[in-house]
Amino acid sequence: MSLQKYTAFLKTVELGSLSLAAEQMGYTQPAVSRMIQDLEREWGMELLHRSRAGVELSSVGQHLLPLIRSIVADCEELEFAINELHGLHTGLIRVGTFTSVANMWIPSLLVSFQKLYPGIEFTLMNSENYSEIEDWIQHGKIDCGFVNLPTVTDLQVRFLKRDTLVAVLPPDHPMAESPVFPIAQLQDELFIKLKEDTDNELSHFLSNLARQPKVRYEVNSDHMILSMVESGLGISVMHSLLADMNRYNVVWKRFDLQQHRDIGIATAKHAKLSSAVKLFVAHVEAQIGLLAVQ
Repeated sequence: MSLQKYTAFLKTVELGSLSLAAEQMGYTQPAVSRMIQDLEREWGMELLHRSRAGVELSSVGQHLLPLIRSIVADCEELEFAINELHGLHTGLIRVGTFTSVANMWIPSLLVSFQKLYPGIEFTLMNSENYSEIEDWIQHGKIDCGFVNLPTVTDLQVRFLKRDTLVAVLPPDHPMAESPVFPIAQLQDELFIKLKEDTDNELSHFLSNLARQPKVRYEVNSDHMILSMVESGLGISVMHSLLADMNRYNVVWKRFDLQQHRDIGIATAKHAKLSSAVKLFVAHVEAQIGLLAVQ
């Protein structure tokens, strides 16, 4: 039985579409469909239910999915081991991120990792919904993902960094020299707000204030907010993770009461991780640990 058929089945399940699986694998849609049909004919059972809305697993497909995934992972591990003996490292790592991590960590992590392992490729998937990233990990759509702790129990999570919410002020703001910014003062400021559903912690923080800030502008980009604050159009609240974005002339102030999130990197607890994924997770832990002590 061909490994390509197993891979075609897994890709179709992960993407929910024969055509998307074909595109990612470099095949035509009929070719991928035929590979899965060959499996169904060989085994005498229906693995997928097909409809105009897409495809979904049958009950037997759901039962066999972990076994097929394990076989493909073992074959990838064998290929990695053989390449390693030849002095090569190859593979594909699928990573889930949210925007602040994608902006601030991912570029430097990929540069430093691929200096060590240039043959390993990446697919990145972004979401501002932590539950969606957790779901992608649980269902095998990604190999690892950056998440907000705590998570669901069937994930293996490594803590990386505590990220606090901070006030972002123009350099000539009256509170620019103060040690902290009082949360209560937000209600008296002209405020530049990140759009709803773009940042869950920020939305939750603002909704729990006794009195809401006077929202002057609502935008969907961290960069735009920083540029507007720098120009004196108002103040904002952002994650301290973004304070490393030092191209803007703004002042970052912690609040008198700390608001935070804990960021980690997660994998499926009982999944067989490829050597490439293990290398990347260890690299992330080491590199973010170095950032924490700088």
